[in-house]
Amino acid sequence: MILRYLAFWLPNIIFVLLAWLLSPLLAAMSVFTGPRLPGFLQWFSTTDADLDGGIVQNVAGYKCGLKGLQLWWQRTCWICRNPAHGWQSELLGMPAAGSIIVRQAISETPKNQWYVMETAKGVRFFCWKRDQPLFGGFYLKLWFGWVNKSYDGRNHHYAFQIGPKRRQ
Repeated sequence: MILRYLAFWLPNIIFVLLAWLLSPLLAAMSVFTGPRLPGFLQWFSTTDADLDGGIVQNVAGYKCGLKGLQLWWQRTCWICRNPAHGWQSELLGMPAAGSIIVRQAISETPKNQWYVMETAKGVRFFCWKRDQPLFGGFYLKLWFGWVNKSYDGRNHHYAFQIGPKRRQ
């Protein structure tokens, strides 16, 4: 379980860096071809939404009706906000069909979640999330393992996230 996660770490970092690097080009392509990137290129963004997902999901700052440079910039930001989500789900993910939660532990202060899950074929995987309070309404979001929820209904995507967040 841990060895598989560590083996996927370097490919994940490469996919994320590639998504950030290609985001302006992919967003420019989408201005002409539409909000869903063709074929495997959509793997540089999210599998559960197109490049206008920030609008549909009511993410602060994302607006409908944009055109030209503003649309290009918003889609570039969406790819950078969700880099390589498709790769993390389709290539590095664990199948959601038939998966079960074997163990879970959840606390609220600070928010801390630990899951051990198992696929229908008996392969175990984990998810650990923690919001570590910092100062002034900020906290450090830590997220490792595979996401405990399947956003696209097919796979639990690989998770490696460390970053500051403002408490909502």
